[in-house]
Amino acid sequence: MHCHLDFMANGEDVAREAEAVGSLLFATTVTPDGYERARERFGELENVRVGVGLHPWWVCDGAENAQTVAERAAEFVASTRFVGEIGLDFGKRYIGTRNAQIKAFSLIASACGAAGGKVLSIHSVRAAREALDALSEAGALESCTCVFHWYSGPSDQLKRAIDAGCMFSVNARMLATGKGREYVKAIPMRQLLLETDAPPEQGVPYSWMLLHDELARTAAQVAAIKGDVALNAIAENSRGVLSATAM
Repeated sequence: MHCHLDFMANGEDVAREAEAVGSLLFATTVTPDGYERARERFGELENVRVGVGLHPWWVCDGAENAQTVAERAAEFVASTRFVGEIGLDFGKRYIGTRNAQIKAFSLIASACGAAGGKVLSIHSVRAAREALDALSEAGALESCTCVFHWYSGPSDQLKRAIDAGCMFSVNARMLATGKGREYVKAIPMRQLLLETDAPPEQGVPYSWMLLHDELARTAAQVAAIKGDVALNAIAENSRGVLSATAM
């Protein structure tokens, strides 16, 4: 449900190997330029859904360029059902761009909320409340499928997101923490998805088997927490989210 296929030097090969076994990939990007390049690389592959993204790490503080980039990302929303990776990161390293991040995220969320029917993959670090506030104000919680990728926020905002109908894509690193495993227990099966967030570094070759093996380990851990029935639910959830083709 969330990987960076465009970061893989051989992303096309990975996607074709995935297609051979019937797997769909949500290929998130981190900038509008990255989205355009990824559409050129993967646009003809029927099992890839390329998301238009503006990752908070790529938002510059106080620069006119930040507004321009956010506006470009929002304009691309009209051309695709899939949006991501977008979001907010108020961790120590990125807190300096807080205001610019909020402006950029709110602009994109507003475009999604107005259009409706979008699938959003959302990064949120120490900013769950603010992310949910922006999505709510934009109308995106009601009109779109909002997926929190690798959720690590507080439990009260987890409950708020669950109650709002958000979905959650779970990866191995989330399950490596006690809090992450408790959150998986709390999330209803109809709102669970799997992801990898692969690759761990940009511009190097990768393989479908690495993706597959990580997903298999994550699926086994989720099944141990929620029972094997959770895997059928996750498969159905994934098909529902990704089955429609991109615009």
